[in-house]
Amino acid sequence: MKVRCCFAMLLACTWFANVQAETPTERSKSTESDLNVVRVVYLVSRDRTERPEYTAAIEQAIVDLQKWYAGQLGGATFRLHSPIVEVIKSPKPAVWFHANPAGEHKENWGYNNTFAEASELVGAKHNDPHITWVIYSDSPGNSGRGGSGVACMPEDDLLGLVGKHPTQKDKLRWVAGLGHELGHAFGLPHPADTVKDADAIMWTGIYGKYPDRTYLTDDDKKILSRSPFFYNPDDSPVYRLPKVVARYSYPGGAFLQHSSKSPTIWTETKTDSAARFTFEESKRENGMIYIDDRPRGIKIRFPSVGGHAELSADSGTTWNRFSEFKLDE
Repeated sequence: MKVRCCFAMLLACTWFANVQAETPTERSKSTESDLNVVRVVYLVSRDRTERPEYTAAIEQAIVDLQKWYAGQLGGATFRLHSPIVEVIKSPKPAVWFHANPAGEHKENWGYNNTFAEASELVGAKHNDPHITWVIYSDSPGNSGRGGSGVACMPEDDLLGLVGKHPTQKDKLRWVAGLGHELGHAFGLPHPADTVKDADAIMWTGIYGKYPDRTYLTDDDKKILSRSPFFYNPDDSPVYRLPKVVARYSYPGGAFLQHSSKSPTIWTETKTDSAARFTFEESKRENGMIYIDDRPRGIKIRFPSVGGHAELSADSGTTWNRFSEFKLDE
């Protein structure tokens, strides 16, 4: 699992955008089973009770972000599960979420435990092809994180959304923080140029810039234009994969080349799950095909006739054996 995390300064938000768009109710009339959706969960610890102000603030924040994304993408946006916020009681006490050892690095325990509990209670999973998960926990913590189809937000974010954070009182700051982590869940990275795009929502634009002075970069929009979670106002998918023109299988999955205008799009499918990953072909050189998954920081190269494939996670500086690819006829 690769999780994109925000450093400490990316943990406060801003309040509700005025982007003109259909209401979420209007935008979510299609049969839910026909849509890929964002599903929002509020986990209430065993020794705490639901705070209705939290429930209402979470709903207003995700609805506002739905409108904001639509304003950035010419009307296209994500769809919301019904009910918009699911309140789920956990059998774990609040302290467990950030104190239970869950991984080598203590700073990851809150995310890992929150995700594990949501997996147990509501079936959350990484890279779910039909659901992007947003999970709020009322357990103490100050590090919201997102990636691989899941965003987990701790108590600090809940306090921020209702204007009760001890140091950062601007509610909009915390809405933008959710927008940032949701972006990571959709596959958006931090900007390549953090100076030029300092005000982007995927960088420090969450501070005093949301909703009107922060933005999605052109690279962000390109990634989201290929996301299965974004729909036009008429509920048609923003992106439909072109037909498959070549298939390279390997033990555990396959890479599919889709006919399209340049750049050529590839998808990876798995035999043991419905997860699908999108790659962009960067070049063909000396009989090798090079494809990139920029949000995950992965490059793969393999012979066009099939054979030994290699993977790089450091922008092509080093390459490691991945698998044997077989070109299927």
